[in-house]
Amino acid sequence: MIKKDGHTHTQFSHHGSHEPLDDYIERAISLGFTEYVVTEHAPLPTMFLEHFTGPSEARHGSAMLITELAAYQKEVKRVQLKYADQIAIKSGFELDYLENYETELRQFIIMQADWLDELVISVHFLPNHDKLVAPIDFDPDTLAKYFPEIHSLPQTVFKNYFNTVQKSVRFAATLPNDIVVRIGHMTLIRKYQKYFNLPRFDVDNQLRIDDLLMQIKNNHFQLDYNAAGLSKPYNGETYPTLDIVKKANDLGIELVYGSDAHEVSAVGQFYNMTVSDILKKEK
Repeated sequence: MIKKDGHTHTQFSHHGSHEPLDDYIERAISLGFTEYVVTEHAPLPTMFLEHFTGPSEARHGSAMLITELAAYQKEVKRVQLKYADQIAIKSGFELDYLENYETELRQFIIMQADWLDELVISVHFLPNHDKLVAPIDFDPDTLAKYFPEIHSLPQTVFKNYFNTVQKSVRFAATLPNDIVVRIGHMTLIRKYQKYFNLPRFDVDNQLRIDDLLMQIKNNHFQLDYNAAGLSKPYNGETYPTLDIVKKANDLGIELVYGSDAHEVSAVGQFYNMTVSDILKKEK
């Protein structure tokens, strides 16, 4: 049986640990994982960085730099060879979908296609009413600053988020079809749900989720079953939430566990719990 962690990070994140990649891999091996995908945040487009909206820490700490790309590739290849007889290590990225930057993102992936095994496509940035594209998961204050409606009209923010995730899926469908694609943590917008006392998704947003799942199914994409939210003090749930896990299972969408580890201790976090949830939902 394959035991896989499909969403992990490295010292190139700039918002996680500086621990060496070897330590991540060795922890995965010690936990019995047989497959491990390194999915560091891909470099953000230059023009996006030049017009970045949000705290400077978010600008500098959201992804690896384009100047680090060669070092990242070399590091992944190194551990693939070093641990080849112990664990299958796949090369990948977590790619930020950014509206109006589709051409740049597509060109980047095409240029990396001969090296890439798997790709997690995520939404960390949303356009707001002022047409500024701002981070949604940096901290609660940043979310509220650029999306003040999170206080009084949270369903509007949810709508914006799911509409953007749908666009990310349509974008993913234009990429080379030999790369395994997973849609990343599709309920990330709930990261600060306890802080803002967010409600559940309303009927209209549930319909958007249903449409989104059908798009994922029809494109034969996978869904990142991300455990990181369980450790977040203002969240306490997986991404996606269990009701969406049930719907995805019913549709036959492949859910792939992801620790979203940004430090060695998080590798494999909550694996048994999430796999148990998948099995329960399949019954």
